[in-house]
Parts: sequence; structure tokens; C-alpha cells
Amino acid sequence: MVVARLPGILIWSAALTLLGASAAACGTEEASGTMTASTVTVTTAAAATSTSTTTLPPPTTTTLAVAAPLEVDGPGRYQAEVLSGGLVRRFLLVVPESAPDPAALVLVFHGFTRSPEEIEATSGMSALAEEHGFIVAYPAGTGFPRRWLSSPLLGDQDVAFVRDMVALVSGAVGIDPQRVYAAGMSNGGGMAARLACDAADLVAAVGPVAAAYPSGGSCDPSRPVPVAAIHGTADPIVPYEGLGEALPAVEGVLAFWVRENGCGVEPAVEAVAEGVTRVAWGGCTAGADVVLYRVADGRHGWPGSGDSSPWGATTDLVSASALLWEFFAAHPMP
Repeated sequence: MVVARLPGILIWSAALTLLGASAAACGTEEASGTMTASTVTVTTAAAATSTSTTTLPPPTTTTLAVAAPLEVDGPGRYQAEVLSGGLVRRFLLVVPESAPDPAALVLVFHGFTRSPEEIEATSGMSALAEEHGFIVAYPAGTGFPRRWLSSPLLGDQDVAFVRDMVALVSGAVGIDPQRVYAAGMSNGGGMAARLACDAADLVAAVGPVAAAYPSGGSCDPSRPVPVAAIHGTADPIVPYEGLGEALPAVEGVLAFWVRENGCGVEPAVEAVAEGVTRVAWGGCTAGADVVLYRVADGRHGWPGSGDSSPWGATTDLVSASALLWEFFAAHPMP
């Protein structure tokens, strides 16, 4: 059954979105770090149009960038690249000393205009990975300003990139395919949410934070996907109560997943910290629980980050990363 995707909002204007989609389709992503790009030469020749003796034009030679293989030499922090969709895509990989073989892999997507390094610093996920023994990948979006093409209306480029990145990482370090998870902030939270729809075979569970959920298309996951969302009720960028037809209320988004996952209608509600309420729907198909952490008066930020910007000030009484990892650890792929 195809279920209509809930309407969402892109933080930027429609004109910028279309411009960015075009630029992302034909542009190149920044490349940096320890990996270097090699090249491959493709030679083509024009076909003769007649059986008579014809002098063919000289071959045309095109040089394409190819990302070098990922080599993980023990624990560390690696700048890495993968060739995906004709673009050399960048990501930051953190392999803690505590990671077993195989280990869980957590993907963390940055917000609109941000970077892998910024979401690593904001989330504190790398320190948590060292504490609990999992691997983290922080991928980079495309375009200028840098962003995720989270809406199906903008194509499947970033979904394909995630698949290519996970395949590359899995070939270089031991990854448990039943424990690949996706989290993200704002536009990156929307990307994590899209993976629940379009890559349910790849990610075991997702954790959108202050997410701008994707719009357009349909959401027809191949299996029930556990979802843990975190959102502030005073978010001025992605309003908790929604914005007319353009932006659904956050609880409306969660209601979609409650129905999709066959959960019980009545949630369990409990306070986990001052101003932070956990709303959890149980009895879901295949244990695909749906959870909402509602932050009273929380703004557009990552709880526990210490961010005090005008739009990012939110609670530090809980850690979004710790809450998400607790949820992820309890929800491997069935």
C-alpha cells in the first residue's frame, strides 16, 4: 500500500530549492582529507555512418574523478570520499578504540548550510561512540549553501549516496548490517526521516532532531521502521504546531508513523527531565516503536549541545545523542 507522504517544509525558498537541485545535479562536492582522488580515462570513438571507406575522427578522451579506496588503519578519525552519482562525496568517519568487530554504525546528518565537523561538535556523538563502542559517519550534503535533498521531488541522489557510503565503510571496517542507524538535525533530520521511507532495508531505526520533514512523493517503507523524534515546542524555524498546509504539526508526523507501524493508539507519557516529556507508542508491528521527546519551550537546537544561539537555545537537561543511542541500541533490524 502506498501511503501519501505527510506534507513538509523546506527551510529555504522554493526558488532556492530548485536552483540548488539543479546545481547539485551538475556540480561537484568539496573533497578533502586523507583520501585522494585518482582518475580513470574513458575513450570513445564515433561510429562510421557508411560502409564505404571513411576516416573516423580521433577518439574523444574524458577524465573522470574516482575516489580512492577507504583504508581504515585502526581507531581514528578519517576524512573519506566515495564516488556516488558522478560526484565525489565527502564524509567524516570516526572509529573509536572501543568499537567491537562488527560494530553498530550511526549516521549523523548536518543541518542546512552546516558541515560534518559542525554536527560532530554539536551532537557530541563521537564521545558517546567511544563510551558505548559504535562507529559514527558524518556525511556532507551538496550544493551552495550545503544541504540535503531530503524531498523525493528533488531526486534520489542523496539516498544513493548513503547506500554507497555505507557499502564503502562496511568494506573497510566491521559493520553489523542489522545495526545501521540514521540521525540528523533540521534539514539533516529530514534526510534521516526520508531514509525510513526509502531505505528501510538499510537503516534499522531513525532519530530526527528538530527535523524539517521531506515533502512530496509517497512513503511506502518495506518494513516498519522504529522512529524516535526530538522537537522543541518553541522552535521558530520548524514550528512544533506546524504552519498551515505547508508544514504539518510534529505530532501529526509521528501519528503517521504510529499508523504505519501498527502501534497502539494511546501512548505512554512520562517526564524524563524538567520540561522534557517522553511520549511513547508501543505494541507496534515487529517492535517498531515510535517515540517523541517533546521539549517545552525548546527552540531549534540539539538538546545537550550547550548551543545558546537565538534560534538554537534548548535544554541541556537531556542529551539528544544519549536518548537516540539508547533507542537505537534497543532496536536492531529484526
